[in-house]
Amino acid sequence: MNDVDVIVIGGGPAGSTAAAKAARSGLRVLLLEAGSHPRAHVGESLLPGIIPILADLGVLAAVEAAGFGRKTGSTLWGWGRTPRWDLWFADSDAYDAAWLVDRARFDAILFDHALACGVERHELAVVREVLWEAGRVCGVRWARRDESTPRISRARVVIDATGQSAMIGRALGLREPIDGLRHMAMWAHFSGAGRLPAPRTAQALFVATDQQWWWMFPLSAEQTSVGVVQLDAAHRQGPPRPDFDTELAGCSELVAVLGPTARRTSAIHSERDWSYRMRDNAGPGWLAVGDAAGFIDPVLSTGVMLAMHSGWHAARTAAQIVAGEDELEAAQAYRQHHRGVFDDLLRMVRFYYQQNLDRDDYFWESKRILMGEATALRPQKAFVVLTSGLVQNLALTDQREAVQSRRQAQLGADVPDLAGADPDPLGFVCLHLRRADTALETDGPDRGTSLFVLIEPADPAAPTLFRTRNFHVNAIAPKHGNDPIAVPELAAPLRRLGAWLAELDLEPGQSLAGFWRQSRGVLATRLSGGIDGFALVRAFGE
Repeated sequence: MNDVDVIVIGGGPAGSTAAAKAARSGLRVLLLEAGSHPRAHVGESLLPGIIPILADLGVLAAVEAAGFGRKTGSTLWGWGRTPRWDLWFADSDAYDAAWLVDRARFDAILFDHALACGVERHELAVVREVLWEAGRVCGVRWARRDESTPRISRARVVIDATGQSAMIGRALGLREPIDGLRHMAMWAHFSGAGRLPAPRTAQALFVATDQQWWWMFPLSAEQTSVGVVQLDAAHRQGPPRPDFDTELAGCSELVAVLGPTARRTSAIHSERDWSYRMRDNAGPGWLAVGDAAGFIDPVLSTGVMLAMHSGWHAARTAAQIVAGEDELEAAQAYRQHHRGVFDDLLRMVRFYYQQNLDRDDYFWESKRILMGEATALRPQKAFVVLTSGLVQNLALTDQREAVQSRRQAQLGADVPDLAGADPDPLGFVCLHLRRADTALETDGPDRGTSLFVLIEPADPAAPTLFRTRNFHVNAIAPKHGNDPIAVPELAAPLRRLGAWLAELDLEPGQSLAGFWRQSRGVLATRLSGGIDGFALVRAFGE
């Protein structure tokens, strides 16, 4: 008899995500964390790929309200032969920002949210042994640090989220080092530090120097994270270079950005970032997530993304197993998907460390990695999409499918024409455009000549084509699939219309109905003469 459906060992981002997702799927979950929150941790630079996961867990609003610094992308100095270059998340056409976070607070938010989702959660709870029965994991032996008598808890599925300790993987001898990526990190927090000038104020800054690279993350208005990754750790037997402050003083470009008022306010932390993977991350009765399944060098800031995505996917897999679906098939699907994501990022990390390349070389390598599934992406967009955690992101896929279904339903619904209406609440407005040289009676959603532009209230969790102050602007073109902006004949009218809407959306917090009342006359006038070969058929909404 199982005490719960799922036991999660470890309460970091991977474990907390797995526990919350499993509980929200209706499972009984026990979460055991050997330490306590809050606690300092490296990995403060987050990727947009976690946004649909946070939204699905119901914790996105709490993260947004925490006051973490926005991260609009990355600025790179001395990386390869291109002296200075930028990556902007907005180029992904999905999200324009993520966060730079104090991991102690971020991890605590996720851990506390698991409790709010109905998880039975224990801190200072040490798992002493994973229990096996008939060749499968069936539970754990554990105890709180203030208890002398251990407890035994049984479950249908045990999720190993023990980080680099990798409790199950180590016990089974599955860990394999990844050669060439045995690096060491040191970091500390500063106050009074300067920022990059606009428009790069919210960028993560990376500065490459000889045999090491530096980061600067503006975590908040008052707090800045500065760290260094040393590339020669594999050749040393001793500790990292001991004098962080002296090393920092030698990086004149970074010192100039930090400015004369920057003061270190924390101890210097250090951690080995030696990349590794497990030969297997799933087996009878168990799944490994996050660092317990593998760790890739932090140069692309993928750690938290991989942790949360694998935790989310493992919880979904556990729900399938508990529901009676074939365990071997479910575990194999989890295993293969995780391996695919891991391999893509590992290949890009190795390529990224080739310092004799131009910026465009990195972009084209990303396109080559994604050729099997995203051949339409231009090289720069491919790089941003890959390094933003948006490739093979199952939570994002689920969200996009739900949004697409809703939008298709809106297009086919019996909705009122808004030409003369004065609506109060509005869920969306759709501008139906068609090629000006096409007869209206032969046009329609299934004939391939229409372009539908939807204006909706902004949803921070939802990907979008364009953003204005208050709204998301998206497009559907039945003939051209789900990425009309990639079609040259559609890109021009879409970008022009997006710019018009952004120009008109000036009032903070304005409702869609209020915006439509004020702007529809101007839009009607501008569209009366057509827009890059397209004419307005009607505007409708509900």
